[in-house]
Amino acid sequence: MSEEISEEEGFANAFFYFIKALRILAADADTQCERMGNYNVAWELKDDVSAGAYLLGLPGGALTQEEKDGIAVMVAALNGLPASLLVAATTEAANKKAMNDPSWVSLRARASELLSLLAATTRRNDAFLDATRK
Repeated sequence: MSEEISEEEGFANAFFYFIKALRILAADADTQCERMGNYNVAWELKDDVSAGAYLLGLPGGALTQEEKDGIAVMVAALNGLPASLLVAATTEAANKKAMNDPSWVSLRARASELLSLLAATTRRNDAFLDATRK
């Protein structure tokens, strides 16, 4: 028997994983590679953070327009990455090479700024998830 979750819980879970990916994007290349297991880091990280676009139309959330705009800008910036960076990479050296490309510098800064913008919502979301797990 499966239990259906509420719209609020669905949003909270999606937001949790978006913030987790955004925190990795904000980190330095070595940390990114380590946290992503040195496996297709550029492609996986772009994909994980870009999934945040899903939040924009998901019911149950309480994002402000400024927060929605910030997420949309982040996703658009990721879509501007050169395809040459999003190649299959299964070694530490190949992943670090891709993640040390200058294209990631502004994306890391943008991710940090977005985390700051989303800080209050993140705290509310964490509290909601903590309450639902009890």
